[in-house]
Amino acid sequence: MDPQPLLEVRRLVKTFPSTGTVALDGVSLVLKAGEIHAVVGENGAGKSTLARILSGLDRPDSGSLRVRGREVRFRRPRDAERHGIGLVPQQSLLAQHLTVAENLILGREPRVLGIFLDRRRSYYETALASANFSFPLDPGAVISRLSPPERREAEILRALARGRDVLILDEPTSILTESEAESLFALLKRLRDAGTSILLISHRVREVLSSADRITILRNGSVVDTLRPADTDECDLALRMASSSSCFTADGPAVTRGQAVFRFRGASLRDSDRVTLRDLDFEVRRGEVYGVAALAGNGLGALEDLAGGERTCDQGVVELLGRDLSAWPRDELRSSILSYLPTDRDGRGLCLGATILENLVARGASLRDWSRSGRAAQRAEAARLLEAAGVRARLDASVDVLSGGNRQRVLSARELGSFAPAVLAANPTQGLDPRAQEETWNRLRSLAREGAGILLLTSSVDELFAVADRVAVLYRGRLTELGVRSGEVTADRVTRLLTGAAA
Repeated sequence: MDPQPLLEVRRLVKTFPSTGTVALDGVSLVLKAGEIHAVVGENGAGKSTLARILSGLDRPDSGSLRVRGREVRFRRPRDAERHGIGLVPQQSLLAQHLTVAENLILGREPRVLGIFLDRRRSYYETALASANFSFPLDPGAVISRLSPPERREAEILRALARGRDVLILDEPTSILTESEAESLFALLKRLRDAGTSILLISHRVREVLSSADRITILRNGSVVDTLRPADTDECDLALRMASSSSCFTADGPAVTRGQAVFRFRGASLRDSDRVTLRDLDFEVRRGEVYGVAALAGNGLGALEDLAGGERTCDQGVVELLGRDLSAWPRDELRSSILSYLPTDRDGRGLCLGATILENLVARGASLRDWSRSGRAAQRAEAARLLEAAGVRARLDASVDVLSGGNRQRVLSARELGSFAPAVLAANPTQGLDPRAQEETWNRLRSLAREGAGILLLTSSVDELFAVADRVAVLYRGRLTELGVRSGEVTADRVTRLLTGAAA
């Protein structure tokens, strides 16, 4: 007979009137002591809503929660923390200008004489917690200066300090490279072996299959099945998650190429005293997807800045359609010439304070569009894009109420919904479930067949091989072109170049 569950969810229901969404529809699951239990599903399946309810950020409309067999009600996060539940959310809760120690004790500050902040004690407690969980974090390090994996470790440390029994992670690898994600899952397994129960919210089937003890599948807010990794595989799990899906198989490389769209000629860029990009020479032509892969810290973000016109070269030039990129008027560039899917979706791609409608029509809107007939046409087009994106929400809802994956769908719908001769796609499927990834990849290849020149920047080898016609690797600011995707351009060769093993 199985021991009593550590955490039990019974028939949870949650609706959001602001978006007209039924997020959870009678969800039940059990988390056992000392296990990694993954909850998977498409964007909008209800995964993040479940995490927020279990951590006290949201309240269910009906249903119940039990911790060690006793029914509990969480009205705020502090209630969940008292029952040993900590959350690492998809959107960071860390204060970027504070240190690791200050974030750890925020809201629970140790005091001297009940008045003064005891900084020595806060640093000591943080150092002790870091040592206990084998986190090499400096308590005095400012969050904004940490690398993505270090920030994720700080989030986990903060959650563990508030709830040591149950750790809920909502899409924990969304900001991590593949190698960084592997290190994170090794850490999670150590925590599990030490007795922590982990609820892993994810849509990445490969990560789930390699790390979880059990898997619960959500679809449209309902539980489809709970199974063990040995009872499924990547394609089967993706099919179970999606209402309609298939396993993606890329077609062959493009045969014909036309005019140069992007052209980098001796492009170099420095950050402070460090050379970030060194003498880049390559071009992207109409009718092709040119893929550049790189791991964090090797210049992919700087390359995105140059290709998107956010920065200019220190040496060399970047041309777009035969014209210096910096000479293009910004409004003309973004309205009709360049479609741009940025890595920083929330900062560069969307206006979080605006509605879904306003975000969908932001690109290319003119003054005549704000007449009565123009607004009606805008709304009709936005409704078409939203339906095509598969996002269940009202156009007048604020875009910041959407999950990270659905925000990415809205951004993709706007940027890829109409033809532009140049497309810059930087990690375009971040936060997307397998079906939405497939749809984005198919749309990129469709645009290439229509004659667009597409520059794909990615940290995923799988994405590189799924989409790119020609392949290149960026390592320590230097570009190595491997040429047309073929049998000679293997994932192993790309991985060796990414890590410097073949440099």
